[in-house]
Amino acid sequence: MAFDLETSGLSPLMDEIIEIAAIKVIGSHIEAYETLVKPERPIPPFTTEIHGITDEMVADARSIGEVLPEFLEFASDHSWVAHNSKFDVGFVVYNMHQQKIPFFNAKVFCSCKLSRKLVKGSENHKLNTLAEFFNIKLENHHRALDDTMACLKIFAQTLKKVTREKDFKEGHIMNVMDFEKTLEVDIPKGVKGIKKYLENQTPIEIKYKGGTMKGKFRPIRPVSLLPLPHGNVLYAHCLKSDLYKSFSLKKIIEFREIPSDEDKNGN
Repeated sequence: MAFDLETSGLSPLMDEIIEIAAIKVIGSHIEAYETLVKPERPIPPFTTEIHGITDEMVADARSIGEVLPEFLEFASDHSWVAHNSKFDVGFVVYNMHQQKIPFFNAKVFCSCKLSRKLVKGSENHKLNTLAEFFNIKLENHHRALDDTMACLKIFAQTLKKVTREKDFKEGHIMNVMDFEKTLEVDIPKGVKGIKKYLENQTPIEIKYKGGTMKGKFRPIRPVSLLPLPHGNVLYAHCLKSDLYKSFSLKKIIEFREIPSDEDKNGN
């Protein structure tokens, strides 16, 4: 089952789901699920500019409390696939915790992660770029059903490139059951100050234990704090690689504001 969400922002701890779509394939039979969701707060204008969903459009929609059990019934007997799936799954499981909905076994795959491993020649691994690379029609990018269909087709095309079981496992990132523990974000004392930069996604530099820039400052745009089964992470846009990455909060050694040109020149 492939699925996609549209949300009022980028943090499952602070923002809300405003659209859900899913497509599942059973043999030669295809079933689709799609619905708008009425949030508790107005949709910020800057997110409406991205997905086009307005407060008027969701005014008569059902709440997430009504929609989520229905979506999970549609999805529960299948593996899950999403593009940048940590983001979408983070919203779903946080709301499952809020509604005290029991967790279940469902493998989660990421079409973006798998494409980075196997798809060569694409300019990048964003959903719309890969859709163009594979000649997949994507008319309404950032609307849940269209993005879900593109994700499913991209995943199918990428699977054709799998030659080893090890390759396939690259796309498997977690299981829904892994989230059964509490989803409280515990921010280490040394990086608590990062929270203020999240509000406006103000670029900063972090020094990280591991990765290609181990021990060096790398520029990022912090996007969200995500409670994940293997530990809480900072989800951010790495300005060095132009990729969205998850950084374990425990591995962030220190952070700082990006020095101005004057500071760099010692003035």
